[in-house]
Amino acid sequence: MGRSAAISTVLLPLLLVTACSNSDDAPHPAGGEPAASRTASTSSTPSSNVGSVEKSLRLPAHPKYLVPIRNGKGTADLPDFTPAKDVYTVHIKCSGVSAMKLITRGHPKDNPSDIKCNTPVTVGRVYTDPVKQKLAVQAGGGAHWTVAIVDGERPF
Repeated sequence: MGRSAAISTVLLPLLLVTACSNSDDAPHPAGGEPAASRTASTSSTPSSNVGSVEKSLRLPAHPKYLVPIRNGKGTADLPDFTPAKDVYTVHIKCSGVSAMKLITRGHPKDNPSDIKCNTPVTVGRVYTDPVKQKLAVQAGGGAHWTVAIVDGERPF
C-alpha cells in the first residue's frame, strides 16, 4: 500500500465530517442526464444556476475543478481525477436520507467517509499523492446530492 492509499483511506473519513451551516442555502437542483454510473444519473449544473450552487457548496472564488459540480440521485461513480499536488478539497451536500458515503471505487469498505445529509454542506480536505483518484458516492435511492472536487486546499 503506497502513501496515497494509506493517507486517503485514513484521512478521508476524518476530513469530510466537517459540516458547515449557512441558512440561505439554495435547494438542490435535480440530476438529469444519464452518466456512466452504477444506479444514479448525474448532470452538470445548468449555467443559470451555477452561482447559487457554487455559493451553497461554499466553493472558492475561482475553483480549479477536478470534478466539476455534479448532481445526482442514489449511488454513482465520480469521474476519475488526478490532483496537481498532494491535496484536494471535496464539497458535498445531500438530502433525502440521513447519511451517505464517499468511497474509493474498488475498495468500498476501506474507511468510507460518512456524510451527514440534510445539513447545508460538508467540506473536507484530502491529503494524498498526486495519482489518479477513483471515488464514488454511495447512497440509497432516495438520496439527492451535489458534489464538486477542487484542486488544492481551501482554508476552513
